[in-house]
Amino acid sequence: MRMNSRLPWAALIASLLTTGGVQAQAQTTPTEKRELIYCADRLSHQEREDYRAKMRAAQTVAEKESLRAAHRTEMQARAINQGADYCEPPGRQQWRGKP
Repeated sequence: MRMNSRLPWAALIASLLTTGGVQAQAQTTPTEKRELIYCADRLSHQEREDYRAKMRAAQTVAEKESLRAAHRTEMQARAINQGADYCEPPGRQQWRGKP
């Protein structure tokens, strides 16, 4: 008789756990894959958000590549104006080479 009294509790707990899992999955939104922004440490938060918005608005791969190239050129000029040779972190200079 004791086992029969446990059965409804087990069913209730199982249904709560299952329902909670479904709700948690429904509430989460798919995360956007974020790329590393070239020279991001030289950008303000607003500049980074503007760059991301432009990349999301780009329709084709060619448009995105064009935006990346223009951004890279602008950031290299900014780095030189600020007294640096380039934007790459010290560890990546030897691996990727100078831009």
